[in-house]
Amino acid sequence: MKTLRLSTDLQHQIRHHCADCYPLEACGLLIGWGDDVVTNIVTSPNLARHPATGFELDPALIIQHQKQSRLGNDRILGHYHSHPDGQAQPSAQDQAQNHDPELIWVIVQVTGGIALGLKAFATDPETGQLISIPLQAEKI
Repeated sequence: MKTLRLSTDLQHQIRHHCADCYPLEACGLLIGWGDDVVTNIVTSPNLARHPATGFELDPALIIQHQKQSRLGNDRILGHYHSHPDGQAQPSAQDQAQNHDPELIWVIVQVTGGIALGLKAFATDPETGQLISIPLQAEKI
């Protein structure tokens, strides 16, 4: 089973970004090395047609970081987004958008503008569904 190593500082940055974007969904990239060590986050504008109920990362930002990873830099491990006034659980829309089984998802619950729960998910290789994975918060 995958895990995600995400420092408390980076978790704080994600929560802050998600709270700032409320009542719209926030989104960004998880950048790091190996399969599970996040070393940086990159915020993205939410390009979704309806950003209050969905998210779409900026494709130019994704391409930029994919090119940088070819130069030996850290790579995209996954992404994060918020659920304004919802739960930190994958929605049916999230499940439908899960096109790359290698990517880790972080979902943040934002209620009334306050970022509460933050959980990590990966694709179950047997079912193709997003399932909860352990989140290690130690300093990296």
